[in-house]
Amino acid sequence: MRASSSAATLLWALLAASLPGCVSENSAFQDVNKVVAARTGHAVHWSHLGGESEAEKATRAALAKPLTAETAVKVALLNSAELQVAFEDVGVARGDLVSAWRIPNPSAEASVRFHDEGEATLDFSLTEDLSELIFLPLRVGVANAELDAAKLEVAGKAMDLVFQVRSAFYRYLADQQIVELRGTVLKALEASAATAKALHDAGNITDLDLANEQVLHDEARVNLATAQTNISTSRQQLSSLLGLWGRSDSWKVDSRLADPEDVPLNDLEIKAVRNSVDLQAIRHRYAAAAKRSNLERASGLLPELKAGIAIEREEGQWSHGPLAEVEVPLFYQGQGEVARARAEMRRQGQLLRARGVQVRAAARTAAMRVAATRDRANYFKNVLLPARQRILNQTQLQFNAMNLSVFQLLLAKRDQVETARLYVEALRDYWLARAEAEQLRSGRLTPGTAVLSTDVATSSSGPAAQH
Repeated sequence: MRASSSAATLLWALLAASLPGCVSENSAFQDVNKVVAARTGHAVHWSHLGGESEAEKATRAALAKPLTAETAVKVALLNSAELQVAFEDVGVARGDLVSAWRIPNPSAEASVRFHDEGEATLDFSLTEDLSELIFLPLRVGVANAELDAAKLEVAGKAMDLVFQVRSAFYRYLADQQIVELRGTVLKALEASAATAKALHDAGNITDLDLANEQVLHDEARVNLATAQTNISTSRQQLSSLLGLWGRSDSWKVDSRLADPEDVPLNDLEIKAVRNSVDLQAIRHRYAAAAKRSNLERASGLLPELKAGIAIEREEGQWSHGPLAEVEVPLFYQGQGEVARARAEMRRQGQLLRARGVQVRAAARTAAMRVAATRDRANYFKNVLLPARQRILNQTQLQFNAMNLSVFQLLLAKRDQVETARLYVEALRDYWLARAEAEQLRSGRLTPGTAVLSTDVATSSSGPAAQH
């Protein structure tokens, strides 16, 4: 018996020593980082492992220069508290895997019985739950699949942040340009209103003409105030995504929205499906549910088995021998747990099908939106803006020839600026559509597209049922 106990102790020691390498926090984080970096070109940061000082240093370096879309993404990945919350999902899943690897502790019992003669009988027993050891591979398989799913879901949330930051950055650039254009219109109409008042005071124009000029000027003031409110809002939204506040919220941007580019999107649907982290995460959830079903079915049919050694001292003599304890599954064989696991497996299977349809539809829609917004922006650039410039030039010539009034010249300038504003909005829509298409190409549905939950239903005792 002594040799058997030594062998069991050695087995437990070897298994316990193997745990840290199997469930390393750093390896789980690196798996997430590889997925995000391969799809977005950016690394992620988990403050629990990397600390805060390096992130703060990198953030200060990035904010020392005017932000671009990519540096904004870098800052957000370093500072987002919501992303740090998501990383703890990996920590939770890793903890569940550690729990699944657990080696059951032996149970010890002791009793003393006193006899009338004054003697005492001592009973000792030491038992080990063999069922826990038997089910360990199945339990670990469930937890591994759920950890794989958790890593992909956290990577997906990091990709969501990348998309949101890029979109917010493009909106901010557009709002910044629109404020400039609204300011230009206001200056032109201020000059027009001042001229109209002077002419009205001299009796050269009617009250109606003066009122029209004043209304146009007042509308321009309202439009500028609205644009200024919009840019303040978009700046705060971008700052929130960057995780900045207080003194650190002093970033600057000096770039402008670029003109549309011809980007081939013929393979967008294929790559969106092939790279989809959403679909991969559901597949892991499905595998976890299938493994759980096997675990519950096996644990319901195989009785709980404990084995050990019993030692007794009676009348000054010690005796020992093997001890076995078997649960008889007479009334319940885990039918409820099996049914639940199978239902979860079917649910994940249907989710996989539904999400595949969503990914394909979103990819087709995104490709059409990119093409439509690109054509619209190019029409403004190549047709409408040159036309407005020609009209302004002709109006200037007619004004120089004293055939048109200064009001008509200023209105032509206002119309040109308004067309430029519409062009900026068309550029914004194009780059937002491009960001959505790139998000899908990298393998992630844009936030809000997927309306079905992929969370696996787990028991209160963890991802692998406690047996």
